[in-house]
Amino acid sequence: MTAPTAQLLLYAFREDAVFQGALVGALERLESGGALRILGALFVQRDARTGEIAAIDLRGRGAGSAVAPLLGFRLDAAERRRATDRALDDEAGGLPGATVSEIARSLEPGTAVAAVLVEHVWAGALADAVERSGGISLGSRLVAATALADVTSDLLAAARQASAGA
Repeated sequence: MTAPTAQLLLYAFREDAVFQGALVGALERLESGGALRILGALFVQRDARTGEIAAIDLRGRGAGSAVAPLLGFRLDAAERRRATDRALDDEAGGLPGATVSEIARSLEPGTAVAAVLVEHVWAGALADAVERSGGISLGSRLVAATALADVTSDLLAAARQASAGA
């Protein structure tokens, strides 16, 4: 069985957050090498003064397809309204509009949330190679490590599991 290759990244922004394109640039760089692919992205914000909702729900198609809509959302008020209307529409085909509305209602004025679902394309290729070589996955998780020495106990557990016939 192949291990999942998607990861959900969630972020919260306080009222003093400044959106000047850094997020759009980071998402563009994320896909540029081909090792990661954006499967979906959601941004929901409540205006600090008016409480008005701004939201965008994107489904990735690869090759930087999320960048142009995000730029339009950030820079063009009319496009931001259209994107928000689509995100709040149950018939738009993405996340249910009712869910986006619920997320928006849960936000305090001036705050925002962002979610990015990324596929680790490289992990799928590696899992396929392991499987074709007769190996199996023993697990996958994010760790706070900068070297294998930082995860010695995990390595020993994996060796014991492999020796036990996994």
